[in-house]
Amino acid sequence: MRDILYILAIMLVWGVNFPVAKLGVGAVPPLFLLAIRFAIVGLMVIPFFPRPRRQWGALLLLSLLLGVVHFGLLFVGLKSVDSALAAVLIQSQVPFSTLLGIVFLKERPSRLTLIGMGIALLGVAIVFGEPRGPSSAIAAGLVVLGAFVWSCSNLVSKRLTSIHPLAMTGWMALITAPQLAILSFFFETGQIDALQHSGWIAAGTLAYMIFGATLFAYSGWYTLMRRYPISTLAPYALTAPIFGVFASILALGEPFTLRAGLGAALTLGGIAVLTLMPRRRAP
Repeated sequence: MRDILYILAIMLVWGVNFPVAKLGVGAVPPLFLLAIRFAIVGLMVIPFFPRPRRQWGALLLLSLLLGVVHFGLLFVGLKSVDSALAAVLIQSQVPFSTLLGIVFLKERPSRLTLIGMGIALLGVAIVFGEPRGPSSAIAAGLVVLGAFVWSCSNLVSKRLTSIHPLAMTGWMALITAPQLAILSFFFETGQIDALQHSGWIAAGTLAYMIFGATLFAYSGWYTLMRRYPISTLAPYALTAPIFGVFASILALGEPFTLRAGLGAALTLGGIAVLTLMPRRRAP
């Protein structure tokens, strides 16, 4: 029961993180905001853990996939797409993970698995068509691409079994920060001025993302991934977009149309089929 409450708390924090991040990227350039976030997380965590003696290759790959590409695409996309829609679109990582399992882990999908994957991707396509204007459509595409990269990073994180989850979070963050800072230097402008004039928004956003979404949620998720199989945890992950949609509507007043609701229902329904049905490996 304690672990159930633990994972639900993680999903609540992740869900609320969508409108929080939306506020943050509206005040500070997204890559610069992420660079600050990861730099602070790394500096706060690594003094309490020794430097890993091995698996540096996997850590570097995880920092690139999860820290730079996934978060970079998601936060850049959030500038032009509603956070409620982003909370649904990012869930496409579940059918993407299923597809990667079929291709790389030689999992043999059942007919029901293929149906669930098709339903989920159909829902994503419906939600994807909801943003208005070409810039919003491109931003939605960035979020979906970020979801695919997230599914790739999960394969890497499962290999980091010899590193404490919080240490993995800290070292990954410290490696990620300079990469994001370099990208921000070349592709963004007015970072310092935006930070100085952002007031409480940047400070509040960073505090929530650092202590809530990163230190509490990600380290907790990695801990639970080592304690339980993904198939056990995945159904609870369905609550994160629900929390995210309601938090976005209540906090930011974002509209949520019938089309978006239909797409979200299909996406979560397809994901429910994928996560609740056991997968089979090829003999």
